[in-house]
Amino acid sequence: MRQTLDRYVGGSIAASLLASLSFFLFLTILLDLLNNLGGYLDKAEDQGMSTGELFAFLGGYYLRVLPFSFVTIAPFATVIGCMFAIARLMAQNELQPMLFVGRSMVRVLQPALIAGVVMALAMAACWQWVVPTVALEVTEAQSMLGSGSRSIRRVILEDRSDSFSGMWIRDYDAAEKRMTDVSMLQRGAGGDSVLVVAKSATWDDAASDWRLVEGVERTESGDVPRELLGAGEWTPAIVMQRGQEDVPCELFSYDELLETREQRPNRKDVAMALHRHITYPLANLVLLLLGLPFAIHFERGSRIERVLGAIGMCAAYLLFDLICQNLGYNDWIHPVVAAWSPTILFGSLGVALFSGVKS
Repeated sequence: MRQTLDRYVGGSIAASLLASLSFFLFLTILLDLLNNLGGYLDKAEDQGMSTGELFAFLGGYYLRVLPFSFVTIAPFATVIGCMFAIARLMAQNELQPMLFVGRSMVRVLQPALIAGVVMALAMAACWQWVVPTVALEVTEAQSMLGSGSRSIRRVILEDRSDSFSGMWIRDYDAAEKRMTDVSMLQRGAGGDSVLVVAKSATWDDAASDWRLVEGVERTESGDVPRELLGAGEWTPAIVMQRGQEDVPCELFSYDELLETREQRPNRKDVAMALHRHITYPLANLVLLLLGLPFAIHFERGSRIERVLGAIGMCAAYLLFDLICQNLGYNDWIHPVVAAWSPTILFGSLGVALFSGVKS
């Protein structure tokens, strides 16, 4: 009997959660398309793309954007889906018999908490393995939709290990492994400097180096033509990785954040993103603890007030989280404090509300 009740409540919650998540994902895509369709059509016309080609491109783009949307809206889709499922069971008088046979309300709501844990783990897995895989492709697509170009703009590379070596690239096309407007400065230990400039450079697999177009080496003795850049250590993978500096660090995986944190310990945004990768999935449980008590009601005429109360509580969590993020990014408070304060404060309030739910 217990397993049957768990499966019944869990099935209702899963169906409502899937519907809520699908609705929010569809809504984000629809709003973006409606707001930017005119600009997308103009860019497609400038690039010589037909309407069919544009919508095929947008289909692939929105498919890649889904992981980003999922890790953003998952906590709110979770609490809304679970609340609707519990409210429907309450309206159909299906929870009351479960209470009459001796089950507590907390035990009845256990499938909803399990759903929150599953969604939190899904968010963590998506951040670790899915989002980093498509982050660069999404950035390139957004660059093309915004400026009509697939290239990554203004890439800077530096190496200060033994001597100084730096390179500036105006545009980098990752698909063709081609750099445009390249300037590289090398300074030896003795103080001698060499400047290499080129109109463009393409990666040569055979030479394991960048082959220059109109390449010139400028020294004190004069300009000398140069065919290879002489910087094989800066492979296309390294250039592409440095190009991802423009990608918000919130879209990095846990491994990338830990690596970047080790290399650049003074970056507040990296520390903030690393801790939010832990606290934001926990928002699935925090919002459930806050919202589910409002879905339980035995009094008449209080449903609207409880729904508004749940929405207000979730809005307060979101507002406080945004305030903490802003304070953390602007060095008003420590990033760890900014990331964990909403979870600790509203999590404690949620535990108090959930433990006092009526049976």
